[in-house]
Amino acid sequence: MGCGLALGALLVLGWGAQASAAQDYRPQPGQTPIQSSDSQSFFGKMMDYIENNSYGRLGAMRFQYYGSSSNLHVDNATGLAAQAFGPGGSDLAHTGSSAGNLTTLGAVLGLYLPKTGHHLAVEVQLAPPLKLDFQTSGDAVDKSLAPTALNGANGGSIPTGVPPLGKNLGTFKALPPNFTIVYRPWTTTLVQPYIGAGAMYLYTYDTDVNNKVLNAYGEPSLYLSKPVACVGQLGSDFKLPNNMFLNLDVKYVGCADVKSRVSNIKVNSPTLSPTFGAVDVGSVSSTNHFRAVLYSLSFGMHF
Repeated sequence: MGCGLALGALLVLGWGAQASAAQDYRPQPGQTPIQSSDSQSFFGKMMDYIENNSYGRLGAMRFQYYGSSSNLHVDNATGLAAQAFGPGGSDLAHTGSSAGNLTTLGAVLGLYLPKTGHHLAVEVQLAPPLKLDFQTSGDAVDKSLAPTALNGANGGSIPTGVPPLGKNLGTFKALPPNFTIVYRPWTTTLVQPYIGAGAMYLYTYDTDVNNKVLNAYGEPSLYLSKPVACVGQLGSDFKLPNNMFLNLDVKYVGCADVKSRVSNIKVNSPTLSPTFGAVDVGSVSSTNHFRAVLYSLSFGMHF
């Protein structure tokens, strides 16, 4: 999917770069008007422009998550869960959700925009599918979220024995292609810094809840929304011989809220479940204020 988006972006830009030249096409001696169609001239000139005004780089990429989260919210507790969390919806103070970090390969395809002297370019960054951990934060990591429930014969609460969730709730895969417009103030120097801005589609799929506490009576389902985030970019190329270069690149990704919900949660209470059965929590949700940084170190080549 990401490679298709990148190829489509480059083709569209090549189209725009050569459209006016294609309109000026004239038949060669021996050609008929049908043989000298606009499409024939257009694609030839477009591919020639891409071939001589593009670049690519490949290297290591680090995804580092810095976002924050709202409190975990029990959406509608009933039965035993209402005794532990309170009836209806309720926030669990000092809790939240997060995403794990990952180091992987990353690639960039770039195309200089026409008539800008190679000062402006469009870039698309690609990576293999990122398998990230979906995590808890705050008190949810090491404290029971439902330590007591019901009232004992003497009026006190009964310990539930429900353990803390721990840090990792499950996993999800992300395929986040991002596009940026990049400006280079200098194009002939050995060191060529640049700045850029663009957007990223936070596409996630293949969610899996593998937490032992949450999976006591079957696996719940994990939902993650898929917003579009903004991207800010800083970096520099370091020129090498033979059209090659080294690159350092940093992208900030933010301006997006990712809503998450874990549904069909049933947990085991060692002190209550033998008598009352599973504690049906229902669903727990949160909103992640997405902020991440992509650090890249790569080797590149101008084509």
